[in-house]
Amino acid sequence: MTAQALGKIGSTAQPSPRHNLPPERLLQGQQAVLEMVASGKPLDQSLRAIAEFSESCLPEMLASILYYNPADRCLRRGGYGRLPQTFQDAVDGLEPGPKSGSCGTCAFRGSRVISEDVFTDPLWEDFHEFCRMYGIRSAWSTPLMSPTDGSLLGVFGMYYPDSRVPSAADLELVDHFTHLASLATERHRRDEERSRQAWEDALTGLGNRHQLQARAGGILEQCRQDGSPLCLAFLDLDHFKLFNDSFGHHLGDKLLQLVSRKLQEDLQPFELLTRFGGDEFVALIKATPHEASERLETLSRKLASQPLEVEHAPARLSLSSGLVDCALVDWDLARAIVQADAAARRAKETGRNRTVLVDEAQLDEVQARLKVAQQLEDATSYCLINPHGQPIVDLRTGAPIGMEMLFRPSPGVLDGVSPQRCIQVAEETGLIDPIGLHMLRSACTLLRDPRVAHSQMVVNVNLSVHQLMREQLVDQATALIEAEGVAAHRICLEITESHWLDTDGPSRRVLTRLLDRGFLLALDDFGTGYASLVLLRAFPFNHVKVDRSFVQGLGLSQEASALCRAMLEMGKACGLQVTAEGVETEEQRRILTELGYIRGQGYLFSRPKPEAELPHLLQQMLNSSPHQAS
Repeated sequence: MTAQALGKIGSTAQPSPRHNLPPERLLQGQQAVLEMVASGKPLDQSLRAIAEFSESCLPEMLASILYYNPADRCLRRGGYGRLPQTFQDAVDGLEPGPKSGSCGTCAFRGSRVISEDVFTDPLWEDFHEFCRMYGIRSAWSTPLMSPTDGSLLGVFGMYYPDSRVPSAADLELVDHFTHLASLATERHRRDEERSRQAWEDALTGLGNRHQLQARAGGILEQCRQDGSPLCLAFLDLDHFKLFNDSFGHHLGDKLLQLVSRKLQEDLQPFELLTRFGGDEFVALIKATPHEASERLETLSRKLASQPLEVEHAPARLSLSSGLVDCALVDWDLARAIVQADAAARRAKETGRNRTVLVDEAQLDEVQARLKVAQQLEDATSYCLINPHGQPIVDLRTGAPIGMEMLFRPSPGVLDGVSPQRCIQVAEETGLIDPIGLHMLRSACTLLRDPRVAHSQMVVNVNLSVHQLMREQLVDQATALIEAEGVAAHRICLEITESHWLDTDGPSRRVLTRLLDRGFLLALDDFGTGYASLVLLRAFPFNHVKVDRSFVQGLGLSQEASALCRAMLEMGKACGLQVTAEGVETEEQRRILTELGYIRGQGYLFSRPKPEAELPHLLQQMLNSSPHQAS
């Protein structure tokens, strides 16, 4: 209908009598609308059906149903009957306010607004020309309110070509129409919220992993067909954990929200930006690797040079990023994420605040790691782990006084892969947890053997720092040894020096709880790691094990002897027992004994032996030693 036609209606229509519609007609209309809502029809279709139904009940009235969008706080085009497209376009985006016509004011107040004459009502003084254009003389607006939480859903507007006020019967009809519109809009909003929760990260509003999986495939395929450059970036925030631990999760969440907004602003144009988890993000960037790398480097420098502030808490962050050309991984999303994630870890390990671009050599390295990871998973799933043990001896007599359990796969499994690499990959993949418990169970098996059970021998089991990050480790280890019938003081847990041994963080709490349960604790590879003296003073260790690199220099330089002596004295000063690792020659044993060492371990006494051979090995060593150590 044209504006001129509407004007003509406004000039000729006479006041209509108040309507008394049969109840069955209202029920039929209501049923038709509810069927549309229940079948999941789009909101605009359901609202248009309600508007057309209301206009058929009140032929002189023109209906307008506006949907309130909480995101931009505006009224948006919903459903219309005979009102033309130009009217719909004009009111789309109307902001609620105290003087914004009947509908805008109704939304602002949250209550019904009746304008008997729009040319005398001050609410319409800014819209007189608009009303003349569409032949509107009176307007009634009723808010659509949520039946569940009372929030604003929209506005039902009714326009007449003459001046009039509603009767009680009119208002009853209006309430019927608005009830239907509220039901349809509430259903739509619930569906929108479910969709948003499925696709969006609740904290940052960015896309989540589900959205990444759902949308990335189409983007990758389109770029592959077009020959367009596309890179996948894996972004890891530097120093976020420190901020989170210092100021708490509440401010940590606010910081993530702030960083997310900055990423959205500074990474434009990107095809897709998602929060992958924690302080990690994944972005698809339509650019060459060189261009994408430059943008990431610029963003990281900007973050590092301009400290952020969250509720007066300062935060200086940067980005460790991994970047992979999607063409390099044959446009495979899963491979791209694995490669970029590994590159981001390399960026963090080599100093942070940098971007590492995946090349062919790195691609091969990650593929090799994936192969090792798969073989390790098979080994843990099918019990293909073959623990070995190496004795710890009294250097003066050669008598065994302890045993260290060492991870080894069964013969034919992971051939050619060193145990150290296996453990590294196990830590990266989370397989270190079942492997660690398997090694602890093997220690218990050895201690239950009749040839060992009545001795004072302690068995050492290596503990990954990654395991220390899990509070449940304490209960798991305690439950296991209790089920095996082994006392905790017969188990010594060895931890390698690492910067992850936070002197006031979760690792210290876990170690303290393990000590309280009766376990012994040893610091392994002492002298090669991070802040050794700080660790000795901060953590409740019972033993230290001097790294083999110092022992190997004995007899070759005075410096090696001086260092070994210093570490022994340091350990004694802290009340700890000290074990020298890597003893391979009689000369090394002699020098260590002269320096005052009592405990040693190495190939001079025995190479690591399979679990089944350990009781016999211990008995053999006891029989061959000159006398047992006291």
